[in-house]
Amino acid sequence: MLGFSVYLDKDLTADDHNYLLGMRNAGFNEVFTSLTGLNDEAETILKRLNQLTSWCKDLELKVMADVSQDDLHYLGYDLADVEKLKTLNVTGLRINDQVLMRFVSKLSKSMWVSLNAIYLQPEDITHLKEEAANFDHIRALFDFYSQAETGMDESWFKKKNQWLRKCNLETAAFISGDGVKRGPFFAGETTLESQRGVYPLAAALNLKDLACSNVIVGDRLTSETIKSFARYTKEHAITLHVVDEESSLLEENHWHNYLYLAQDIVRLHCEGKLPELEAQELPLDRPAGTISINSNGLNSDEVHITKRNLPADKEVRIVGKVCASECSLLSHIEPEQKVVFKKLEK
Repeated sequence: MLGFSVYLDKDLTADDHNYLLGMRNAGFNEVFTSLTGLNDEAETILKRLNQLTSWCKDLELKVMADVSQDDLHYLGYDLADVEKLKTLNVTGLRINDQVLMRFVSKLSKSMWVSLNAIYLQPEDITHLKEEAANFDHIRALFDFYSQAETGMDESWFKKKNQWLRKCNLETAAFISGDGVKRGPFFAGETTLESQRGVYPLAAALNLKDLACSNVIVGDRLTSETIKSFARYTKEHAITLHVVDEESSLLEENHWHNYLYLAQDIVRLHCEGKLPELEAQELPLDRPAGTISINSNGLNSDEVHITKRNLPADKEVRIVGKVCASECSLLSHIEPEQKVVFKKLEK
C-alpha cells in the first residue's frame, strides 16, 4: 500500500481535491488523516471528514483516520459502538493510544484497525487471538516524529518490525514529503530519523527493503516527485533528474540497468550506439551522481553513474550529474530496471 496524508485542520479546497486526484493517478491508494489535536468544533471536524470521505469514495481511495479515545468521545463516538463508528465512512481507524484488545477485536470484524506499533507487546497479540480478532484487518502503524532528532532509530525499527511481521501483522510507517511541511517544526513527518529529508521515493524503497508492508507520505509531495512515483508504480522505472547536462542523449534513449549490480557505479545500457565523445582535456573528479560515457569506444552503448565519490578517469567524458537530492535512489536501482532521465527545470 502507498498512502498519503490530507489533514483536517482547515476547510478542504479544490486544490486538495486536485491533490487527491493526482496522487490516485500516481498509484497511491489510501489517505491518512487525523482527528487528533484539532481545536475546532466537533461539527466542523465531522463536516471536513465527510467532505474528505466523499471525495475519496468517488476516487476509490481508502481513508484511515487517526484518533484517540478522547477524540472519539469529543466527536460523539465510542469504540464500543461499532455500528455508529461505521457512519464515519472511513475504511479504518488508527487508534493512537493504548486500548483494550476486546474493542480492537470487535472493531476488526467490521473495519480496518491500525494500532500504535510501539505499544504492541506479546500479551496484546495473545489477547487478540483469544478474542478471535480478524488479523487480516489489523495493522501496526509506526508513528511519525515531527521534531528533528526525535525520529526512530533504524535498527530498533527493524527489530520491532520483524517481530510484528512474525505475529502476522501488516506494518506501516511514514516518510516525509518534499513539498510543504507541517508545523510547528516544519521538519517533515517521518518515522525514521535517518530518513528525514531523504528523497521520498528513496525513503519508500528503503522501508520496502526493511520489510515494512505499507508506506505513508506524511507531508505534501511536489508535482515532479508525484510524477516519479507514477513512473515507478506503473513502469517500475526510476526517474533521475539531471543537472549540468551536456548532451540530450540521456533523455533521448531508453535505459536499463545491467543484469547484475556493479559495486561503484550504476551501469546503464541502451539499445542503440551512443555518439562518440572525446574525454575532457583535464580529467575531472567524479562525485556520487556523476554521469559519464566512455571516450575510448569501449562499451559504447553505456553510461555510468557513480554511486560514491570516485577519482578522475582520463578515459571518460562527463555528460551530466544526478540532482543531489536524488542520489539516494542510486543504491535502489535493481538489475534490468528501467531508468528515465529528465532535465531538472531551473
